[in-house]
Amino acid sequence: MELKLSVPQWHYSMLLDDERVSVFKEAVETSVKPGDIVFDLGTGSGILAMIAAKNAKHVYAVELDPITTEYTRENINENNFENITVIEDDAAYYPFSEKADVVIAELLDTGLITEPQVPVLNSIIEKGLLKEGGIIVPEEVYNSAQIVKSKMGHIYYDEEVTSEEVSNEIVYDTINFYRVNDEDVEYLLEFDLKEDVKSPAVRLNTYTKLKENLISGSSPMLNPPLVIPINGELKTGTVKIKLSYVMGGDLESINVEIIKWSTK
Repeated sequence: MELKLSVPQWHYSMLLDDERVSVFKEAVETSVKPGDIVFDLGTGSGILAMIAAKNAKHVYAVELDPITTEYTRENINENNFENITVIEDDAAYYPFSEKADVVIAELLDTGLITEPQVPVLNSIIEKGLLKEGGIIVPEEVYNSAQIVKSKMGHIYYDEEVTSEEVSNEIVYDTINFYRVNDEDVEYLLEFDLKEDVKSPAVRLNTYTKLKENLISGSSPMLNPPLVIPINGELKTGTVKIKLSYVMGGDLESINVEIIKWSTK
């Protein structure tokens, strides 16, 4: 499928992330059936809306940012899609006039912290806007954590740097988007450290299940690992960490503290 796309400068890196685009393309193409009504929430460039529109009866493409919305409209018109309605609004509050067979929501970020994936999909479920038997893409995510050696004194993404791991990786939560999820979360995590760490940090990873048998790990523009420094030093042994944040909040909502550690 060839599309002509114009996007704001900050969107280029997302379109150039082949893994991100291809995994969502596969999920959308295999989920949308002829005659379906589709919501594409946080449509951005409109690329997923246009992929869905190949089969769908109609696609509602919702984008909050007014600058991006203008590019979306241009892309829809340039590629001659007449079955897509572009809406400039907050997807969590827009009064949809009908229910969806398929809801696409690529409002993801590591831990679901800085993007509104959970608040938006909570709203869709609470309002009963997904038809019975309807599909959400992606359907759930798995959040994991491990202790690493921090390379910076502030929260950062492990992109151009890679923080050395010093503990086991644990899955601390599964977020299923078919149900309403608490946005304020708190976890007690336990790790086994293999060595002393002077500048410890918790590194979060998010794995995305788009649909059955289609799971994506991190890519440059899809949930890159998030590193959160911890105050204090840790020694070899077992450590318990309390992690809390607001899903759909921001990085400032994150709190990490050492609850207990014991040496071997």
